[in-house]
Amino acid sequence: MLRLSKETRETLRDALANSESFLTHMPEISEDDSQPLCYECHHIQLKVPAITFTDEDMLLKDNKHDGPLYYTGYIGSMCIKRIQVDSGSALSIIPKRLLYFLGIPLHRLSATTTMIYDFNAESSHPLGKIRLFCRIGDLKSKVTCYVIDADTSYNLLLGRPWIHANWIAPSTLPSALSM
Repeated sequence: MLRLSKETRETLRDALANSESFLTHMPEISEDDSQPLCYECHHIQLKVPAITFTDEDMLLKDNKHDGPLYYTGYIGSMCIKRIQVDSGSALSIIPKRLLYFLGIPLHRLSATTTMIYDFNAESSHPLGKIRLFCRIGDLKSKVTCYVIDADTSYNLLLGRPWIHANWIAPSTLPSALSM
């Protein structure tokens, strides 16, 4: 909502604060002594400003929309922040430091012959792979993660296999517009 124009933010804030003003039912009471009390509902629509999104609202300032798409979720029962969803990654990756945080010993990793290539086309061999139960919001799934010994900006990177398996459509558009 903060990325919307000031006018749109104010209109949206007013509409949410006064949600009853969109449609109100008012009983009409007949006080004629010869008739029993009669309740009829009449729809009264107050003039409320319309909420619209302009082309200016879609212009994202300061290139903040270029940043990664991060979530907070759970692996098992542990809360994990900075879960990155990356449609540019062919694998789901977890740094070794997070395994220590989760209390998972390295001997639980399965061997793998997979090579990981970074953006410079340099390759590295992961320490192994592990299948973890991951929950983000209402979405619960198992994800095969490749463990790397590197300092990363994320705690868990969910790549295309996870995205496709869960029918996810990642978007970095402002959440007020995309949700």
